[in-house]
Amino acid sequence: MIGHRATSHLLTSLRIGFVAAGLWGCSLIATDQDLPIYLVVPEFQFSPGELQGTASTNITDLWVYSSTDVVGVFPLPAVVPLIGEDLQSGEVTLLPGIRENGLSDRRAPYPFYTTVDVIPDLAPGMRDTLLPEVGLVDNVRYLPIEDFETSNVFGSMVGGVGLIRTDTGGQVFEGEESGRLVVNGDEPLVRVRTVEQEYDLTNGAPAFLEMDYRCDQAFVVGLYGFIGGQEIQHPAMVLTSTEEGSTPEWNKIYIDIAPLVTAQGVADHFEVYVECILEAGRTQGSVGLDNLRILTY
Repeated sequence: MIGHRATSHLLTSLRIGFVAAGLWGCSLIATDQDLPIYLVVPEFQFSPGELQGTASTNITDLWVYSSTDVVGVFPLPAVVPLIGEDLQSGEVTLLPGIRENGLSDRRAPYPFYTTVDVIPDLAPGMRDTLLPEVGLVDNVRYLPIEDFETSNVFGSMVGGVGLIRTDTGGQVFEGEESGRLVVNGDEPLVRVRTVEQEYDLTNGAPAFLEMDYRCDQAFVVGLYGFIGGQEIQHPAMVLTSTEEGSTPEWNKIYIDIAPLVTAQGVADHFEVYVECILEAGRTQGSVGLDNLRILTY
């Protein structure tokens, strides 16, 4: 049997414990100041300038910066929580992000898209939906290659007719015409290259080859570097089939060609090439191309 003194001591200890627990519990209850605000970004809207070609993009990520640090990288569509320390300067910067060479482990802000500064004015816990509009940065060097609407700068190096313009329904990405390359048993290798375009690319500067494409088998894209009458072939990457079911789907890719320019070293100029070799077991393969361009500084 517990004595009166022991019982009082036990009750006192329990009261102290409950008070301490209550104070500790109160510290876990978030106040309004502790609640984040939320920016909801479904997508970026891209508006090219005059004579800057297509509005086609493949912006996959939202990069968010505060005045002092990276807040985070968010796949689109994104919901971005922002707390007090993210808003010390009153604003955050939104950057459109891509997957370089189409690779998920090469996510990065695209250096040629503009950024958007946002000053959130929300009560804690509230949300705001944004559709940031971006364009190309002012100092970009925009080098159009081909959109196939009125011309075709690609000449055949190997394999018959090479890359042709087509207006066939289902084979055009946008506009009236796109490019199409076909390999088969009679012409298992096709290689085409831009003819006398002489792209001037600077060693050490960011440089990307953009294009929309579709293919039912693999093909190669790269550069030829020219110096003193000599030419050096630089493959950039192998692009694989974009088939979904039985139909190739169009895809946008940003190919990092800066390493090729570095590998070339000194160059008088560069040309772009596309090569396709018929895969084993196939009787025909095809590649569709549109909106090829180089962006650099």
